Amino acid sequence: MDWLNNYLFLPVVVLFVTGSALALMKPQPKSMLILAVQYIAVSWLASTSLPAAGVAAKLVTGLLVCVIMYLAIRQIGDNPLQRDGQLLSANLPFRIIALLLVTVASVSIARSNLFAQFDIRIEASVGASFLVASSLLNLGLGTDLLRIGIGLLTLVSGAELIYGFIEPSLALIALLAMVHLGIVLVLSYILSIQTRYSTSENRDP
Repeated sequence: MDWLNNYLFLPVVVLFVTGSALALMKPQPKSMLILAVQYIAVSWLASTSLPAAGVAAKLVTGLLVCVIMYLAIRQIGDNPLQRDGQLLSANLPFRIIALLLVTVASVSIARSNLFAQFDIRIEASVGASFLVASSLLNLGLGTDLLRIGIGLLTLVSGAELIYGFIEPSLALIALLAMVHLGIVLVLSYILSIQTRYSTSENRDP
């Protein structure tokens, strides 16, 4: 897997594209494919600090999270009260400007001496900084549980990418995998309750 280190700029570019798309699009089944690509890019960057078993566990956990989120969003899509057919989020110009500011800030932070003491690859620090910044943007502009859930998952991905260089242990990888699964399972449960409640309320005379 050493040859992957020669192309670490590719997952960084992928993270910028997927992070921007998740911030600009409304959460929908198609956005889970974008989230899956983001998890693949994060696993690629994590390969510079984690063993192969840890990278594989991180990738499998990410793809499983995307499948669970996909099913949760499909459940909402089957609810007539939640259908609006819009692809992009509201206040699109503001979100684009905020993304540009977030991108500049994350690159500036990664190029500073903030992570120098941890011996982190510059590509990983740039990618992690953007993940954390874009997740905070999603959380700040989020008006629904799905966007908040995506923001939390992205925030954890960025934080564990940095922490993997500090403590690359399999126990920590397993703990963070449980955090990802816990977030998505709680989110799916809440969405299921809300969907059933709104459907039953709509049927009541």
